[in-house]
Amino acid sequence: MKQANNYLRCWSSCVIGLLLLVAGFNWFVNPFSIFNAPAIPHFNANKPDYASHLRLTHVYRVENLRPNCVFLGTSRAGRGLSPNHPLLANLNCYNMALPSASMYQLRRGFQHAQAINPQKLVILTLDLRVFHPETDTSGAFSDMRLAVDENGEKQFNLFSARLPDMASSLISVSALQASLTTIRKQSWVKDTLATNGFWLPLTDEFDHVKTFDFYTRTYVGQFKEMRQNSTGFQKSLDEFRLLLREAHTQNVELKLIIHPAHAWQWQTLLLSDLWSRFETMKYQMVEINAQEASWANQQPYPIWDFSGSYGPSLEPVPTKQGELMHWFWEPAHYKQVLGDLILDRVLGEKPPTDAAFADFGARLDNGGLEIHLTKLRGLQDIYAAGHPIDMAKIQSIVNETQNSANNANTVTGF
Repeated sequence: MKQANNYLRCWSSCVIGLLLLVAGFNWFVNPFSIFNAPAIPHFNANKPDYASHLRLTHVYRVENLRPNCVFLGTSRAGRGLSPNHPLLANLNCYNMALPSASMYQLRRGFQHAQAINPQKLVILTLDLRVFHPETDTSGAFSDMRLAVDENGEKQFNLFSARLPDMASSLISVSALQASLTTIRKQSWVKDTLATNGFWLPLTDEFDHVKTFDFYTRTYVGQFKEMRQNSTGFQKSLDEFRLLLREAHTQNVELKLIIHPAHAWQWQTLLLSDLWSRFETMKYQMVEINAQEASWANQQPYPIWDFSGSYGPSLEPVPTKQGELMHWFWEPAHYKQVLGDLILDRVLGEKPPTDAAFADFGARLDNGGLEIHLTKLRGLQDIYAAGHPIDMAKIQSIVNETQNSANNANTVTGF
């Protein structure tokens, strides 16, 4: 019996020691960016799979950093809008952008940040995607790990979310695999997650020729799903209303941005029969914004629209590998240099310093919406007429992708 007890103690000590070793290793590598571990170049400074973990990372980063200014949006905000902009120098800003975020997730992120530390400034970035949420089957987003519930009430989640999150981040097999991947891929990655949440590029090398083709096919598939999701569109508008109402109630300075995209992307949207839905989104945003402001007895929040085929959006698309773009990564995602122009306009409320883009961006809450939308339609016609080669490529991809999807549905019987 004594020998058996000694064996059990020895075995238990080995297991506990191994778990502590694994936990310490995972804490130090910090693959999910939720601990205050040191970032060591060539060891753990770069996070190769950061985008897939952001629904976990942002929750605990916000708690650790306690920002009083946040960005909310999709990957377009993550890649394009830097909290290091000079006009934000006096604020502790953090970029909470999530890939493929829904309006519900943006509202819940706003509530979480507000509960941790009341926000002085919130920059809410919007596109058609956030108003057409896909069903989240990954389980990556968890309401329970947030500081408050959907109604804004503080929730006790130590056992339901926080301890399980910490355990899975320290002693799980997936955490160990993520740590090993982080170390192994340090020199492989082209971007990483900055401390302030910005999706920081590590190189400007990019194959725009392939990515314009690849992402256009991807967006055509997404646009088809959006056309069929009118119910999700209306629910997202309701979430948008709730977010504005909560912001007014808490006296938050909120600025709204509709993202720019390359003219190529706007033509893809048009050929995918979603242009009218995009205009409806803007009409609804302006109407809801005005209604909520009136009910709160406050001024409407500024809505800045940077969509449309003009200015930086007309940058020529490379036709040869090795040619780099100045403003864009691919049709929808723009670079920080364009994001800085956006923030110049939104935060300074004046034209960008570059005189060539003095008319870049339009306030939708100041009236003249129909005139603005008519102008954008006309600009799209001008782009189509002046870029026949690009038009032919876009039309070919749209036709090919849609026909492929139709054939797949026929074969599978859907």
